[in-house]
Amino acid sequence: MTDGTSVVEVGAGSPDGKAGAVPQLHSLESALDSALITGDRVVVLAADLITVRSALAPIDDDPFAPSSVLVAGDPHGDVVVRHHTVISGGTSFFEAVDPTHRSVGALAIAPADTQVARTAIGELREAVLSEQVEIANSEIVEAVIVALVRSQISLRAVEIVDVPWFRSPADRQQAIDATSAVSDARVRGLLANRVDDGFYSTFVVRKASKPLTRLALRLGWSPNTITGISFAIGLAAAALFATGQWGWILLGAIALQVSLIVDCVDGEVARATRRFTALGAWLDAATDRVKEFAVYGGLAIGAASVGIGVWWIAIVLIVMQTTRHVSDYDFARIQRLREAGLPLIDIRQRGDDRQTARGGMAAAMQASARINRRSWVRWIKKVVHMPIGERWLLISVLAVAAGPSWALVGLLIAGVVALAYVVVGRIARTLTWSGDTPGDGAWVLRTQLDAGPIAAVIARIIPALQLQMRGRFAWSGPALLRAFELTAITLLVTMGSPSLQPLAFWILFAIAYHHYDTLYRSLQGAMPPRWLTWLGFGWDGRIIVVGVIALGLSASLAQASLSVLLGWWALWFAGVASIQWLRSSR
Repeated sequence: MTDGTSVVEVGAGSPDGKAGAVPQLHSLESALDSALITGDRVVVLAADLITVRSALAPIDDDPFAPSSVLVAGDPHGDVVVRHHTVISGGTSFFEAVDPTHRSVGALAIAPADTQVARTAIGELREAVLSEQVEIANSEIVEAVIVALVRSQISLRAVEIVDVPWFRSPADRQQAIDATSAVSDARVRGLLANRVDDGFYSTFVVRKASKPLTRLALRLGWSPNTITGISFAIGLAAAALFATGQWGWILLGAIALQVSLIVDCVDGEVARATRRFTALGAWLDAATDRVKEFAVYGGLAIGAASVGIGVWWIAIVLIVMQTTRHVSDYDFARIQRLREAGLPLIDIRQRGDDRQTARGGMAAAMQASARINRRSWVRWIKKVVHMPIGERWLLISVLAVAAGPSWALVGLLIAGVVALAYVVVGRIARTLTWSGDTPGDGAWVLRTQLDAGPIAAVIARIIPALQLQMRGRFAWSGPALLRAFELTAITLLVTMGSPSLQPLAFWILFAIAYHHYDTLYRSLQGAMPPRWLTWLGFGWDGRIIVVGVIALGLSASLAQASLSVLLGWWALWFAGVASIQWLRSSR
């Protein structure tokens, strides 16, 4: 266990029932009282759990991790998991309907949840003391899970994969021998794996990254150093594509794949060593977007060098990818809040029917579960989604086989198919929901509106125009705003002359980067300060300023003015905003 962690072991050497549970729950309360002062994570372990100690790292070693429970897939278990969140638990007293996993016997309570957890454990202890709840000695951890979830503490479900574990084994020594045979190095390698990766990343890229990860671990390289290397290689690939010559394009395609492989290494090293930082998370996310958009620009320049004008495709790709990514993140957040919500439930209640979906949602979830049981269907769906591995593979293959212009065309076609697929699916899923967007979700969406001073004044004068982001389709609001703004700016810049398409692309590049920055902030519970948003003009101000310049000035003067504007936004969004976010996130 790491510094900043308090460990409480429960279920050891005590009788079943009130005599055994009450003092152990009281000890857990005392640990939580101390954690309120020290800010420690509190890890609760079942005394009868036997496993490799390093297998507990995912719930213990990540200082940014939320409260978490270690689980194993088991339809006959005692835990219900939905969208990687524990929504119900069971014991011999508490009932869990349609369980999906089994509790391994380890959970961690993050500092942010300590106060609520302290109250929840106290209520559980009082219920046991008054004999309104019964707890066997071997299921105290599982009863604590029930108490936390019923107190609306969101517990991340972390699956233990390919690591032996035992609870109260018949042959304890045999279990100890089985776990001792698994080295910490192997466990670190397993922890380095990323769940829910795409097809190409899982079966090709990750296999290529493993040797590099082992080398990086031996050399002691930090994840941020590796991210920087991947970033440099990705930009080199973009520059090679820009030459427009086949030999250099081939090298660019190879460099792009190497960048993708190295990009996997930084995450694997971070997970294996449990070295997580705010800077690392931001670097990994921001550099991926810069590399990809730079490659679009490089391909467009390469095509132009041989007389093919495809800047409009690069522009459409930036608009589409930005809109798609914002939609991806926001839909996932709102879906989790709606379908894995945690209503407050009395700890003395035996039954718990909150995990039972009704109506259209139940049918949709059951149909999705049936389809996803077939592995080949899951992998086809992943490919159709066009994650980054598939996108970069398509770019590399088409750029070498048919040239930069066809690489952009192919990516556009695949992107349109993927976007249509996810939009149709999300609309169908949204129609099964009812009621307003949960408050936390509405806040996340509102922080992404990026309204400037003009929109703020109008909303203050006419309150009805304020976007509350509470309807069923509220998750689409930020994405639609991004699509509207980027499209409007493109049309305004290029209205006078198609020759301004390259300038429009780089302007969109800077603005899209800003929107990713805003998105990542919102997902971590933050938002840009107003001065930062307003000096970037807000989405409304940017459209107005670009419109005034493009429509009110001569072509040459407009081009010069827009170039200055591009310089300002690049400096403000990539420089000042990034520095402000990194300093505040510390």
